Amino acid sequence: MKKIINHFLLCLIVFTPILCSAGEWEGVSPYISPGIRFGWDFEKKFTFSTKISIGIMFDGGFANITWGCKYPVLQDAYVTDPNFEKYDYLDVQFGIALQLKSKKDLLTLYTGGGAGIIFYKENGIHKTAPRMTVFSGCIIFPTLDILFLPDYTRWDTGLQIVAPLPLGLNLGDLNITG
Repeated sequence: MKKIINHFLLCLIVFTPILCSAGEWEGVSPYISPGIRFGWDFEKKFTFSTKISIGIMFDGGFANITWGCKYPVLQDAYVTDPNFEKYDYLDVQFGIALQLKSKKDLLTLYTGGGAGIIFYKENGIHKTAPRMTVFSGCIIFPTLDILFLPDYTRWDTGLQIVAPLPLGLNLGDLNITG
């Protein structure tokens, strides 16, 4: 647990100054984005996850830091590793905004990916492993998560629903409005 807190604090220390100064940059908007995800991994089980991202939107893209928790559903369905429990993850994510034009409307499609680390417990021992994710969408995102565990790679596809909320930061007055 101490490792998780240390990694989170390190990312928070690095990312917070960028987020706090984002309101002063022209064309840059800070945001917070909660989300939920329903998935299916290739070990024949369902997964459910929650996440929160803090980031910045800029002309043509976004960058954020994401903290989330993924839980197995129907844990008895594990095939490869019956002792692999839920895990927490920390990602740095980047993406671009693609403008798609139809006959009547303009739709923005956000496409990107992230890299990070998972924190999990296996047979009562705390461990970490690398993680990658790719996604594309707008509010609803098809996703692919890839875990690089010591003995194998675990793939998990899913649908994620996010709700990006813009933040108005005025640190001079310590005023945060949404």
